[in-house]
Parts: sequence; structure tokens; C-alpha cells
Amino acid sequence: MTKSHLFLGAAAFAVAISVSQPVLAQDTPPCADTDNNGVCDTDEASTPANDGDAIIVTGSRIARANFDTVEPSVVVSSEDIEARGFETLGQALNEQPSFGVPGSSPVGGQSGFGQGQSFVNFLGLGSQRTLTLVNGRRFVGSNTASIFGPTGAGSQVDLNVIPTKLVERVETIVVGGAPIYGSDAISGTINVVLKQDYEGFELDGQYGLTTRGDAANYRFRALAGYNFGDGRGNVTVSAEYNKGEGLTGVDRPAFASGLFFRDASDPTSGFTQELYADRRLPAISETGSPIVGLADFGLDFNFPDSQGPLFGLPAGFNGAVTNGAGDQLKFDENGNLIPIDFGTYAGRPGSFGIDFAGGNGFSLVPTSNLLSETRRYSGIITTKYELSDSIRFFGEAWYSNSKGRNLRDQPVYNSALFDAAGTPDGNIIVSVDNPFLSTAARAAIIDSINNNPFSDQNFLGVTQDYFYLGRANTDLATGNSTGEVEVMRFVAGLDGSFDALAGTWNWEVVGNYGRSKTSGTSRELVQQNFENAVDAVLDGNGNIVCRPGHTNASIQTVNSTCAPLNLFGTGRVSQEALDYISAIARPVSLNKQKVFSALLSGPLFALPGGDLSIAVGYEHREETQDFDPGAFFRGELQDDGTYASYGRSVPIQPVIGKFNTDELSGELRAELISPSTGAFINLLELQAAGRWVDHSIAGGDFTWTVGGRVKPISDITIRGNFTRSIRAPAITEAFNPSSDFFGFATDPCDQSNLDNGPDPATRAANCAAIGLPANFSSLSDSRSFTQAIAGNPSLNNEKADSWTVGVVLEPSFIPRFRASVDYVDIKLKDVISELSGSQVVANCYDSADFPANEFCDRITRDAFDGDGSADDGQISFIETGYFNSAQLRYKGYLASIDYRVPTDFISTDSQIGVNLSYQYLDELSTRADANSAKSQTDGSIGYSKHKGVLTLNYSEPTFNLFTQLSYIGKAQIDPQAAEDFYPDGLNDIPSVIFVNMGVRFDVDERFELQLNVDNVFDKQPPYPYPASGGTITYFRGLLGRYVRAGATVKF
Repeated sequence: MTKSHLFLGAAAFAVAISVSQPVLAQDTPPCADTDNNGVCDTDEASTPANDGDAIIVTGSRIARANFDTVEPSVVVSSEDIEARGFETLGQALNEQPSFGVPGSSPVGGQSGFGQGQSFVNFLGLGSQRTLTLVNGRRFVGSNTASIFGPTGAGSQVDLNVIPTKLVERVETIVVGGAPIYGSDAISGTINVVLKQDYEGFELDGQYGLTTRGDAANYRFRALAGYNFGDGRGNVTVSAEYNKGEGLTGVDRPAFASGLFFRDASDPTSGFTQELYADRRLPAISETGSPIVGLADFGLDFNFPDSQGPLFGLPAGFNGAVTNGAGDQLKFDENGNLIPIDFGTYAGRPGSFGIDFAGGNGFSLVPTSNLLSETRRYSGIITTKYELSDSIRFFGEAWYSNSKGRNLRDQPVYNSALFDAAGTPDGNIIVSVDNPFLSTAARAAIIDSINNNPFSDQNFLGVTQDYFYLGRANTDLATGNSTGEVEVMRFVAGLDGSFDALAGTWNWEVVGNYGRSKTSGTSRELVQQNFENAVDAVLDGNGNIVCRPGHTNASIQTVNSTCAPLNLFGTGRVSQEALDYISAIARPVSLNKQKVFSALLSGPLFALPGGDLSIAVGYEHREETQDFDPGAFFRGELQDDGTYASYGRSVPIQPVIGKFNTDELSGELRAELISPSTGAFINLLELQAAGRWVDHSIAGGDFTWTVGGRVKPISDITIRGNFTRSIRAPAITEAFNPSSDFFGFATDPCDQSNLDNGPDPATRAANCAAIGLPANFSSLSDSRSFTQAIAGNPSLNNEKADSWTVGVVLEPSFIPRFRASVDYVDIKLKDVISELSGSQVVANCYDSADFPANEFCDRITRDAFDGDGSADDGQISFIETGYFNSAQLRYKGYLASIDYRVPTDFISTDSQIGVNLSYQYLDELSTRADANSAKSQTDGSIGYSKHKGVLTLNYSEPTFNLFTQLSYIGKAQIDPQAAEDFYPDGLNDIPSVIFVNMGVRFDVDERFELQLNVDNVFDKQPPYPYPASGGTITYFRGLLGRYVRAGATVKF
């Protein structure tokens, strides 16, 4: 690298960093220019090619001379992946504006059955509606067949398992893939194309770290290829290792600020909600809170004196332990009683709630996972050998092992907010003689038993030698859990060609077997042993031991010998006690896929503009999913055939299912007019395809597409297509047994929600009809309760009618310039939806048919009688499930610009490139059923109306420098919220631009260095994060400035 190159690189960095107001931008991957001649490779491929140079593009089985398709597409090249330093393909795709919030990623809270996986979500229609292929063939999915899995039910492919080093490019086409590849390609098809005939040997390493010194990432990769048999054969081996460190909520001040919305404290403010800081829950304590009464009324928790009258209590009275000054007490870290600081109540005066701003109540921040730890290693062997001039053998062998570890999660709780005292989730009943109590603490508790008029002794007239202990058990189970995904895949086939009719015909016969095993590991609390360990006494020698005569749980725990448990304070639990109350849960999900396919394609006869070509094919596919929750989550078998939980979760049932398909496909492509025809237009091409899918669950269905391209002049291409696509029911959706779970739900009848929804008047009237007052306060969104869900074997295929129309400009008077804009409209009906508890409740109370609709029949609510109990009028059970009832709609514009200018005046064979990708999201909406009001997602966080990426690049054969601006447009926390719901302006989240830069230069022919800086200006998430949500959407801001440095050696 010359001094002029160094000077140019430094100057470009300085100019980019000095820009104080970056231009609005968006990212679409720049097209590859591998020979560095200043012309995009796709432009070169657009010229006629010999038969030997014909290619197969994603969305077609017919060979052609160029990459042009009738559908809009997004292409991420290997150059793009390498330039940005991405560790996974998921990162590369999620940066594109046409991809929505991923179904699963290492960012944010993780599922217990699939930590750290990467399922992308094209166009925001759900990761289960994005089909992922490798080399045009299906890949085994890694999603867990359980309602407790990481995302919606389906056969999603974990992009973490695909090594980036062997990837040539990733092609994503919009909507048109279903007739070519079958089910699941509703929003589009992702096709990962691997390098072919690679020869050579490369090693590289990369290290990444934030400027705060955390979230480190290490990566090592190797790629080796060898040609043999005079070039007739090739074998290529790729291997990768990657390790990434995680982050928790306390690691970032923006998240740790604990901003949150609750009802406005000033009724005259004109707004329903108010923004508060430092969210605390004084009703719960991680060190423990002693209570002496009111358990029979569900009021055995800490609440401020001002809320007593709401429960019919005299002001200043409750069931708490207090000191002489009347302060309610809780334990500190060392087991001493200290006053509770409630902070400031977050809500309307005269209302009940459990959220407070400030004070020393329980904070959820330390239990929050921001980024999972990950570790991956993978290897691929690809081979091919030409058995003759017209027959070739090819094969692939894959192995990948990836692990994700959730660093934090919410603990198990004991609180009156979750259940009655003495039950597993309710307050613990503890003897006042418990030997772990300090003398001072015991005296204070006994004093309150004797003097508090609402202690059980004084209020119920019973002898009281006990108290109630509420606790968030953060020191018993950290929420740390691990998921390991092991994938094996084998592909073997023959392909070839022969001359017949109008030219060369191609054929392929291939078999594909894939196996994905997801194994979870977590430490879980065993309730029976927990109760034994809590019941501590002194033995004859003055030692603290478990009370004699206890019975251990039947499940194996880490330590089978009872050890007493000290719950007064935090971090005071012995390792022996922790091991005694803990079992290791090991759920396993096993997915298998077998695919056999045969294809034939070629030209039937010549047309004026080229050929009339066809492709026909047959495919047989078998898929099985087997989810075993393991002994702990399955629970203990009872005499009546049911299962009882060993811990705090409901028993989780196994899910076993399988399906098979037989599929026939046909495709037709007619090149009617070409530039050489001499017609009044430059080009006219039509194509159609159809596929019959006979599915063993959903039955037979036909998916089809028609489309075409026309060039009125050589500079302008008009393209469009119409597609009917399908998605078959997933195994979980069809076969999941009825399963209980604990969940939350937004109650439409809560006073803060009455004015929301599609028709606030209908909602308010329906809530009043069951006797709920207008100032009713619901707890269903802050305390979990039992819900149930079951599969539905009678589900039908989802069906989508989609169309696109677009224009491509390649003006001859501006060489190397290409721009495109396409309109996309997807209307999806009979959507298989797992209705959440919130959706079931909303569909009930927002219905004009209330209460005579199926959703109201699924809700159990305690009658409201105004007695002030914690359950008064509260939802206690919701039955959810899978239905072919919902509708989805996507409407939007996808645009891209690519322009490259030779700069020989700077350096030989150098160029400057500008690339822009952009999405305007016109509509993304859902209807629970045909009669329900539309729920709007477009304009919400993660689905901004405007998203784009602009990349500015300078390159020459041995040097490359880029600056990228990633734009996320303004959004709203809730696009459907009433105008006066949020404080003025706080529903509106401002737009944000993240600036990324990178430089690469070749030290010599074999050695290359690279430096990348993401979020150069350390842009933070937009205010009022985290109250607004958006951890995944704005994670680059949360992570902060991130630096990657790498080196590559070539042999």
C-alpha cells in the first residue's frame, strides 16, 4: 500500500467523521465487482451468455443468461459480508430495510428452548413465512416444536449454523418462490448460494469489542479448496469458530434508567399516561419482606399507607411488619430489617398499582438479558466430480454446533401477587422460631404479630407462631440457561445436460437429509425440596438443620441431602442448600428432514426473442419434530394420569408429529421479443409456474404465479408478477397437546385502556356490562396467571394473493447506473394464528356481539364486588389456541440505486460506488378474523414507515474504504393509541442514523488487514428508551461504538 493510499484513507475517514448531520440513508448491499473493472457483475451478467455460462436464479428452475427476474430481490454478496465483518448471515440480512424484527436472535430476552438462535423475518410477516434454502434446496429447521419455543411455530432455519466464509451470495426474492419451492415462501425466499470450484487456502481471524470494553467477539475461519482429475473434480472444506460475550441490563445506563409508562399522577394533565424513571416493585423484595396478616384476603404484600382504604382498611393499616415509627420493613442483604422506601407511586391518586418510581423496591433491570453469550463451530465439505462430459456427481456434508447462553431472566417469585400464601408461588409460611432469623428481626416480627390489628392473631383470633415471607428469589436461580443446536446435513445427487429439441436440457436428481437437535440446560427449583429446606430447625447440638422426617422430591437433584435454606437477605444461601433445591432440566427437540427431488428443464422451441423453455419437477419431503421436555419440565405422573409440576412452571407435555408431501411443479418461460428482434419494443418476456402440493395434514393445494418483463426501450424495464402462495400448518400448530402456561395479558377493561381499541365506546360498554367500574385497575399485565393452548389438526393452509409491479432504470447515458423501485402487495388470509391472551380478551370486549362470541367463552374472570381483594374482577384464566382466522396485509415500496464511477485519475482501476436500499412501508396490519378491526403494525417500533441504508465506497485492487449510513425512520410506541394517551410527543420516537465505517488493504498478495467501526458516533437509542421498547431495533445504539479488527492470510 502506497503513502498516497494511506493519505487517501486517512482523509476519507476524517471527512466522514467530520460530517455532523449525516445524509438520510438506507442500505441495500452493493453488487459485486469481483474483477474490479468498475462494472457491477450483475450488469455484466445481463449480457447474452453462452449455454455454458447459463445460470439459475432464485425463483426459477430454468437456466438463463442473466440475473434479471420479474420479482424485486435483495442480494447480499460475499464482498458485503466480508466488508462489514458480520459474524452471521442473520446480521447481514437484518441490516436490510426489507427485513422486520427477527423471530429470534441473540439480542434481548431468550426462550428457554432455543437461546441465541437467528430466525429472520422478511417483510415483517413472521419468520415462519420466510423460506430459507441453500443452493436452491431446503434446509432442516431448528425451531423447537413447543409453545415455549423461541418464536412462532414453523420450520425456521437458524442462520447461525451456516458458515459465512463459504457463502458466495445471499439472494432474497419477494413473494414469487412458492410455486418453485413449495410451502412457506409467503413473504419471500432466501437462497444462500455457496462458492463453487474454490481452489486455494485462506485463514482469517477477527476480534471485536465495544469502546466500553465489553461484548467481545472472537472469530477464526478457514477455507480450502482443491481441484483434481484434470479439473473434473473439486473438494472444498470450510471451517469456522466464533465466540461472543453477552450483556445484561445493568451494563447499559440507557436500559438501567428503568424508564416506564404508567397512569398519569395528575388527573388534570390531559394525558392518560406519564413517563416515570427507575421502575421499582416494593410489593416484591429480593431480600425478603415479612408480613403478619391479611393473607386470607390476598393482601399479604407491602403497599403504601395511602392505598389501604382502597381495600377497605383504615388509612395507615396493613399486614406488614413495622417499626416504632410505623415504617414497613423488609430484610436487607444481611438479614437485618430496614424500612421500605416506596418511592413515588406511578399512577393516579386513589388507584391501586404495584409500580413505583425510585425507592428500594425490587428492580427488574438486573434480571434482564440484553445479549446472549454465543459459541459456534461448524464445518462443511462440498465436492463435485464430472463422471462424463454430461453427468456430474455433487455432494455436501455439514456439521454445526452452536450454543447460546441466556445470562439473566426473571427469578421464581413468592408473592401474594401470584398466588395465595402457602402455595408454590404465594408467600412462604415461615416459623418465627426459624434459626436463621436474627434476634432483632424475630423480636420485630413478634411485636407486629402482637400489636398489628390485622395480624392473623388479632384479626382472625388464631394462635400465630408464623409469618409470611414474600421474595423474588434471584439468588436461587439466576435465569441462566443454555441452548445447544447441533445440525448435520448431507446432500448427494447427479446432474447433467443433453441436447434435444431447441437446445441444451438440464436435469438433476438429488437427495437431502438434515437433522437438527436442540438441547437445553438450566438449573430449576424443585418445590418439594425447597419447602423442606425452608423448614429449618436447631438440632440437639445447636446446628441449623432441615426438620427431621422430610420427604425428598422423586426427581434427582444436584444434591440429594437436605441442607437448610436462609432466605433472609440475599446471597446467604449455602451451595449445599442451593444444590439440594435444584434439578438440572434438559429439554431436547429433534427435527429431521428428508427430501428427494428430480428436475428437468430446457427449451422446447425457438421464439422470435429467444426460446420457449420449460421446467418440470417432482419432490417428496418428509419432516418430523419430536420435542421432549425432559423429566423436570414434564413433571411427576399422578395416579389419575395427569402430571404435577416438580417446580413452579406448569407441566409441559411432549410434542411429536410428522408430515410428508408429494409435489409436482411446472414452469414456463417465453422470450417473445429481444433487442435483436427489431420489434417496436426492446424486450418482452413472460413466465408462469405452478405447483401441486399434496400435504398429509392440510391436503392438496395449488400454488401458482404469472409474470413478465417488458422493455419499451433499452434503458427502462417494467416488471411484475402475481402469485398465489401457501403455508402449511406447522407440527406444533397441528399436534401440540393442550398445555397450560403462565402468561400475562393486557386487559381492555383497565382504566388506562378503556379509551383505546378500534371502538372505545363498544369496549367501555362491554366492560360496564359485566359490572366493572370505569376506574377498574387490572393486574393481568403485571402478574402472570394460568392460560392454556392446544394444537388443531384440522387446520388448513394459509393462502396469500400477492402482486408486485416495478420499474428498473439503466440509462445508457449514465454508465454503471442502475435504479429500481417496486410496489409489493401481499394479502394473506386463513392465517394460522396463535392468539395471545391479550388478543383473545381484546376480541371479546371489542366485539359488537359481546358476550356471544367464541372469544368470550375462553375467558374466566372473577366477579367484581368491590371488596378490594387482589382478585376482585381480575382475569384468572384464558384459553388460547390456533385458528385459521386471522388476516395479514403488507403494502410497501422497495427501491434501490447502484452507481459506480471509475476514478483512474486517483489510482489505476479504482472506483467510487454509491448504493442505496430503501423501504417505504405503507401498511402492515393484522385482523384477528374477517369481522375484527384492523390492528396496525406499520409505523410502530421495528416497522418504521421509512428505512434505508446508504453506502459510499472507494475501492481499488488492494484497498477499500466505505462509509455506511443506516437510517431508521420515526416510529410510534402505539400507532393506534388515542391522541391523549401518551404525554405530549412521547408516543413519537424520532428517527435515528447509525454510521458505520470500514477499511481494508492488502499488505501483499497473501496478507490482508481490515478495520471496522460500527456506530462511529456512539449514537444512543432514541428517547424514551427503554419505556418505548425496541431493544432489538435499536440495539446498535444500546451496544454503542463497536470496533472489529481482522487479518486474512491466503496461500
